[in-house]
Amino acid sequence: MWKRVFKMLISLYIPLLALTVFLYYTQKQKQIAQLSEFQARATSIKIINFKKQLHSFLNNTHYWSTLEYPKDFDPMGRHEAIMLPYLEMIKKITDYDQFRIINLHGKEIFRAVRQGTDSIVVGNLQNKRERDYVKAGLALKRNELYLSQIGLNRENGVIEKPYKPVIRSIAPIFDIENNQIGLVVINFKMKRILDQLKSRIVQNNIYLLDKNSNIITASTSSIDIPYEIDNKGKILSEIRSAKFKTLTKDSSYVDGDHIWSQQALVLSGPLKPYGSSSKDSLTVITPTNWVFAQETPPSVIEDYLSPVYESLMIFNIITILVLFGLSYIYQKNREQKELFYKELESKNILLTRSKDQLEENNVMVNEMNNSLEIRNKQLSDFSYLISHNLRSPVTSMSVIVEMIQKEKNPEILHQLLPKLDKVAKSITNLTEDINDYVSILDTKEIKIVDIDLQELILEVKNEFTETLLDNSGFEVQLNLAAWNHISYSKFYMQSIVHNFISNAIKYKRENVSSYIQFESAIENKHKVLYVRDNGIGLNMERHGDNVFKLYKRFHRNISGKGMGLFLVKSQLDALNATITINSKEGVGTTFKLIF
Repeated sequence: MWKRVFKMLISLYIPLLALTVFLYYTQKQKQIAQLSEFQARATSIKIINFKKQLHSFLNNTHYWSTLEYPKDFDPMGRHEAIMLPYLEMIKKITDYDQFRIINLHGKEIFRAVRQGTDSIVVGNLQNKRERDYVKAGLALKRNELYLSQIGLNRENGVIEKPYKPVIRSIAPIFDIENNQIGLVVINFKMKRILDQLKSRIVQNNIYLLDKNSNIITASTSSIDIPYEIDNKGKILSEIRSAKFKTLTKDSSYVDGDHIWSQQALVLSGPLKPYGSSSKDSLTVITPTNWVFAQETPPSVIEDYLSPVYESLMIFNIITILVLFGLSYIYQKNREQKELFYKELESKNILLTRSKDQLEENNVMVNEMNNSLEIRNKQLSDFSYLISHNLRSPVTSMSVIVEMIQKEKNPEILHQLLPKLDKVAKSITNLTEDINDYVSILDTKEIKIVDIDLQELILEVKNEFTETLLDNSGFEVQLNLAAWNHISYSKFYMQSIVHNFISNAIKYKRENVSSYIQFESAIENKHKVLYVRDNGIGLNMERHGDNVFKLYKRFHRNISGKGMGLFLVKSQLDALNATITINSKEGVGTTFKLIF
């Protein structure tokens, strides 16, 4: 039999496994697409903020080109007084690392270098005519600005330590007669901006590269501008360990298990000035543009996909267990049927041998059938008795015992003990009634869970054709604003809702748009559920005392067993809930459930 069980299990599970693989692949693609979108958006935001910072530097530099300088300007000599208020300005702008004025021959005529946070040292002039940024600056025209590459600051051609990443912004300056007298060169500190650029919320890797694919900064390294330092080989190796690669255009793409987003950062071109009286647009000239790249490593993707993977794993485990159970039951029944048919065939052979034996066997079969019917009735009665009579007092006893265990007040304990005695006597009396069924025991307790009532009603609603069809003329209405969650037996609650909807459909009025309404309320600190319908209703004066009794029916022209409302009341009583009814013939019925 086990071979057939596993064969059936595999045949049933293979389609579900294929579905699982398909769902996982679909969800994976969706999550990767979503991650790519988030990453591209984050990249755009980073670029916008970075450009704003650099534009601020450029406009700041342009401000100095808008000043009218004296003829034969000598800021370290006879025009020293003119520079005094500007020195205070330079000192307060903490992004300034160096502020210099260079004449048309490439020599510094003014130099202010920041020492610490609030100190500026003036002097120590140098000749910069051979520096590339000075040559480029001397070629500038009015309203043109030059922005250098981001690099480590050098003094007399030697990289300054500790390493200091800077960017140089240059603008031509003119005297009062509109003659160019030189350049203003500002070294802006880039450490803070680069740290902001590579800051990350999730574990994405962030890179800024120049047009030659040199890495300016990376979130995987604390060193900026690594290609300019001595031990760059080791640092670059660490940065590139994540299979980093560059492209020539903006894009988002998947490379193996990595998601990449890359956008160009272009600053050359027109720039709208602010903080100046000039109405002309500015033109930015720069020897390089940058590329900003973000990489989502496999670990982040795995974290994103883990809920999907875990859900599908749980689904598969539950599916295997359910299918195994179904396969076992089916094959067990099949084996029993085969055994029964074999036995029946043997009996038929024996029966054909003798008429007397045949008659005897017929009598035996009839006796067995009668015995089975009696046995089935006994089992049914026992099941009913256990489910609807024994569970309620056992639950009550458990509640009272729990209250006794927790209660410290002797007076209240004295009140609880008689109640416990009553429950014990009730169980004793019930036990005497089921002595004939003592071979079958049911010790299961009612399982209490948190129930989403709206979800449960909608789930039960789908069990009826009348509630599934839009044009059926029957509607299930929900008004659960007061409360929607309750701790209760899900099996009982499903049975209660099922009986209410079933009765509302069964006893609806003709030629009327019928409905059943579930409305929650809080009354006297208790959760209350009203269940209303506009069905044919009841004569309460005639039937009010028998509504919840077993096997009581009140509409002879409609089929039924008289069990539904009895079961509802029994299941509510089992958990200390109550139910009342208010009904009027031809109008409808309202039930009130108090939990």
